[in-house]
Amino acid sequence: MRRTTLKELGQSIERNKAELGYSEQDYVARNSGEFRTESKRALLRNIAAAAAVERGEEPPFKANY
Repeated sequence: MRRTTLKELGQSIERNKAELGYSEQDYVARNSGEFRTESKRALLRNIAAAAAVERGEEPPFKANY
């Protein structure tokens, strides 16, 4: 069995994320939303709309509702 430290594990995870094009804390899992139920889509639309109203702007991202 190979032993690894938490530091080595963290470095390995960061290397893997870099290979996939993710960096630092900018990681966002890719999710097409293809299998979402209509009720979940409606919930996400309402959350996005409420956040936009609170900020006084439209959401800055394209969401897959």
